Amino acid sequence: MQLELNNVAKIKKATINIDGITVIAGENNTGKSTIGKVLYSIFNSMSNMEEKIVREKRNRIENIVWLLVQNWSMEHEANKVENRRNYRIWARKLTENITEFLMPENSENLEESIRQFVKETKLWNEPVEAEEFVEECVMKLKSIINISDEKVMMEVITRWFNRVFEKQLSPLTEDSAVSKIDLILKDKLVKFRFENNTCVEWNTDVNILHEAFYIDNPFVIDYMTNGFFRAEMKSTDAHLLDYLCKEEDIFDNIFEAVLAKDKLGEIDDILSNIVGGEFVTNQDGGYCLASKKFSKPINIKNLSTGLKTFALIKRLLENGSLKEKDILILDEPEIHLHPEWQLAYAEIIVLLQKKFDLTMIITTHSPYFLDAIDVFSAKYEMSNKVNYYLAESRDEVSYLQDVTNNIDVIYKKLSDPLQKLENIRSGLV
Repeated sequence: MQLELNNVAKIKKATINIDGITVIAGENNTGKSTIGKVLYSIFNSMSNMEEKIVREKRNRIENIVWLLVQNWSMEHEANKVENRRNYRIWARKLTENITEFLMPENSENLEESIRQFVKETKLWNEPVEAEEFVEECVMKLKSIINISDEKVMMEVITRWFNRVFEKQLSPLTEDSAVSKIDLILKDKLVKFRFENNTCVEWNTDVNILHEAFYIDNPFVIDYMTNGFFRAEMKSTDAHLLDYLCKEEDIFDNIFEAVLAKDKLGEIDDILSNIVGGEFVTNQDGGYCLASKKFSKPINIKNLSTGLKTFALIKRLLENGSLKEKDILILDEPEIHLHPEWQLAYAEIIVLLQKKFDLTMIITTHSPYFLDAIDVFSAKYEMSNKVNYYLAESRDEVSYLQDVTNNIDVIYKKLSDPLQKLENIRSGLV
């Protein structure tokens, strides 16, 4: 796929080929994270969008019916005690009965369907009261039904991007600039236009089925079993935690989980060489590291931040949340790792892409980590699945340059501070 950005946050213009692993390197404050955040927002706002809208519309309609019945019952005390336990069931049944009329083109039969259902329930003793209920119900339901799916989708898209970008998707340097985001996916265009952080245009013929996971805070795993204030968490962390803590039906994602465990063997071998153990859950549901070196499992909070980063990915794979062809965004994953572990973690990333066919966006400013991705992608014959970009700032805005065929440009940019230090050292002699 290909992502094209114009006037998005700090980025003035960028065209990114995303296939396998995309590495974005550069100095701080050059817009490296913007690419991953845009991709994350696109996939999570659009994933199974039509199904989510239908489900939300249905829930909203059921609540409307439920509130109308409650209001009616409060005005008719004689019937309230006798029927109050059946009101919610009644509202749900009515919602099921009118499901086929929830599209605007079918809504002309909505009123008669509700009237017939009300008649059959026999909750209303007086025909006049029953008719009043039908008319009010139809009026309120049509106000929801007549809202176009397109408007709902644009509102969802606006909310997703604003939560991720903290309402700063639009560039700070140009108040009137239109932010343009174009994603070419399977030769089809997904198009977004924003003005003042609001989605004003959206169009796609693609049904996006995969989700994206954004990891820039390994400490989120510490909250898996402890109480916390979700409202204070970043939206990316809260989304990730939902999947880390997911406890569903025993058969939920069962096939994905089995496939993941079958493919994790080589990755587990690398981890075992480093820490000599495996991740398990204790009796309290806490995530721990079981190691032969110690008599008791080590609480996940007491592990190094680097291991927590891998533990996040492994947990997502083992519970079937992170599936083949999903999107995984790692923002500076090497930041808590010493050089040797940067190499090991880079190998794990390459193997994850190879075994699960993930689309991976990685930002970095470490020459060790960059070189490790290059070497291990060659070792596992995946060099053609890795693209490299250099992010640079000019005149308060950022641009991305494709340096896949000349990654020495990145090495020079990242090693310049070391050369500067050497020059200072030479001057001290």
